[in-house]
Amino acid sequence: MVALVVIDAQQEYFAPAGKVVLPGGPAAVGRIADALAWARAQGLPVVHVVHESRKPGAAIFAPGSPALEVHPAARPVPGEPVVRKHLPGSFTGTKLEELLRAQAVERVILAGFMTQMCVDTTAREAAHRGFQVTVLSDATAAMAVKGPDGETIPAEQVHRTHLGSLSGFLADVRPLAAVIEKT
Repeated sequence: MVALVVIDAQQEYFAPAGKVVLPGGPAAVGRIADALAWARAQGLPVVHVVHESRKPGAAIFAPGSPALEVHPAARPVPGEPVVRKHLPGSFTGTKLEELLRAQAVERVILAGFMTQMCVDTTAREAAHRGFQVTVLSDATAAMAVKGPDGETIPAEQVHRTHLGSLSGFLADVRPLAAVIEKT
């Protein structure tokens, strides 16, 4: 069985509510909406993962913040479980693995935010637990980061580098259209 896991498709990544606005976010959330429509039409299990900080006075993902809301294009429909996490990995300290195993899921298709943080960590955790992993390359986005030399690494470069580090080793990385064609 194959399941779609949507990670942190929350308003924190989008203007005006978010404080970590991703340049590739709007295009990626559009592709997440397409992935959700496809998975639902195929009758595949869909699980939504949302992040909420436990840090007192957190600047981002703060409890009660409107930025915690799921983006309208990626909202769960009745019957789709929502897993709340507090760390980058969607499996750590959650019931995600239990939910997937209960549905005999062997392969997870990952979409969401951010490529270099929660998507990457979740892909690795899934592979370590024996799941086959697919990452939708066009349904995730990254932010620019500062390199060890202090230079800014552009968001698209961060995105491509992290997808490249997963591709072929821990995950099958491809755009949604290629996954639909293959599945």
